[in-house]
Amino acid sequence: MAKKGPVKPKPKTKPKVRKSRKKAGTTQRQLMKIAAGLGLLVCIVITAALLANRILSRPTPSPVTRPKPEPVTKPVPVKKPVPAAPTTHPKPVSPAVPDYEAFHRETVPPPSPITRIKPVTNGIPVAIIIDDIGYDRKMAEGFLALSVPLTFSVLPEGTFNRRIIAEARDKDVEIMLHLPMEPANYPAVNPGPGALFASMTPDELIAQLNADLDSVPGVKGVNNHMGSKLTASSEQMRQVFTILKKRGLFFVDSRTSADTRCRPSAELLKLPFAERDVFIDHEQTPEFVRKQLKLLIKRAKAQGYAIGIAHPHSVTLKVLREMLPELKNAVFLTHASRVVAFQEG
Repeated sequence: MAKKGPVKPKPKTKPKVRKSRKKAGTTQRQLMKIAAGLGLLVCIVITAALLANRILSRPTPSPVTRPKPEPVTKPVPVKKPVPAAPTTHPKPVSPAVPDYEAFHRETVPPPSPITRIKPVTNGIPVAIIIDDIGYDRKMAEGFLALSVPLTFSVLPEGTFNRRIIAEARDKDVEIMLHLPMEPANYPAVNPGPGALFASMTPDELIAQLNADLDSVPGVKGVNNHMGSKLTASSEQMRQVFTILKKRGLFFVDSRTSADTRCRPSAELLKLPFAERDVFIDHEQTPEFVRKQLKLLIKRAKAQGYAIGIAHPHSVTLKVLREMLPELKNAVFLTHASRVVAFQEG
């Protein structure tokens, strides 16, 4: 029998349970990582969806429209304003070289003289008013040299107003304001500085009138320069006459329009008032001026008094100088205020 050798012990083996536990732990950790990743991904997706929904739900802002820039214009130099002058209507500009001919004349022929009842008087008073005084000193001095009681109607803002007025006081010449008023054909015809316009408010009109009156020292009365539009407005003539009444002045209607409403407005306010009878020189020829002066004498004899209106033209001065002896023999030359008093009576 063979001898049995020593029996070698069998090597110990690690239990299989531990190995499987290791595998199980690894798998569990991997699953946890995957689950965490999936959770994070879900959170990202949800967050992205919420952000997208918020953005999409916002109202779309309307496009901003910017106003177009206004064109840059050069500043217009502002003229010195006339007191209380309206901003809505255009203001006449004084001529660069003052001259009474710079002021246009209305082209409408003057209306026919009106018929009046002859008053009882001790003479035949006739007033000759020389309009448009203030811009031609030499011509004014020529009329002053006649040494007869004329009436000068002075435009506001005349270059030589104060000097002419001072000289007129020494020559027994009465002073009136030749008040510019809007004509029917304005702006084609310019009434000149200081004009009253139909578009003025009552405050503007009264302020301009007071400024014009203040610019003529020693003023005794007023007559209209142009004014075929304004004198046809009863309302505005009453505004003018209210101021004249307060100042103790009279008004002579030049009658540049047959539509004038001056007489009824003056009668309403009991303002001393008269009307022009004859325009002496609206045609500047010796023959015409001579004929008109003879007509003035005829009118005065027919109604007991008369008012003629002339202008500082050389032809008027020449013919008037020639006819002075005839005028003095036929009528009594006097101031406009005296004839106004006859018409008032």
